[in-house]
Amino acid sequence: MSEMHNLDSNTPSAPQQEPLISLTGVSLRVEVYPFYYHNHLPGSENDCFLRNGTVEKLINAAEQLPPGLKLVVLDGWRSYETQLAIYETIKKDLEDQQLTPEEMQIEISKYVAIPTRDLMKPSPHLTGGAVDLTLANDQGWIDMGTGFDDFTEKAQLEWYERKASLSPQEKTIRDYRRLLRQVMENAGFVSNSEEWWHYDYGNKRWANATGGSILYYGIER
Repeated sequence: MSEMHNLDSNTPSAPQQEPLISLTGVSLRVEVYPFYYHNHLPGSENDCFLRNGTVEKLINAAEQLPPGLKLVVLDGWRSYETQLAIYETIKKDLEDQQLTPEEMQIEISKYVAIPTRDLMKPSPHLTGGAVDLTLANDQGWIDMGTGFDDFTEKAQLEWYERKASLSPQEKTIRDYRRLLRQVMENAGFVSNSEEWWHYDYGNKRWANATGGSILYYGIER
């Protein structure tokens, strides 16, 4: 879900006017499971969408996977209404921790962007350049160590890399996380240190990580 914030400024560039493309049927190695639709969040749809250029890179990543594996996209472009619902859910979950307002904002920002309708200062998913995904084989989804939208330290991309001793099962989880990261980064995406499932292309977070110019600002559907 996530979106890292408090990002450095980039010099504004002419944004790419690429449309949002449905991911349904784009590749035999890309499955679509619109997570928030299946969980009945406001503003969600029974499909996932990304910018055209991001879709091309996603297909490239899928084609790098070993035979028998495929990508499962859980979320792409996200509406303001869905973003707001996620934000409010996380805020409510944190209320039991008796945090100060400042601490609350810091904790929330680890997991979700502040909802906004400002297309020039969008949350990453509003750009159509952020994607949440996992791996699957013929038996179903691969065990990646946590579920999607897990808010524990185990969801951090390198949690299993840092752990001193790993069981055989944990080594397998680590290797699948490595594989997902490898194919996504080879295709041009950047990873998210807090969430193993989140990758960006073309948006502000990607531009900050690569030193490139922002390709995608917010877009409406």
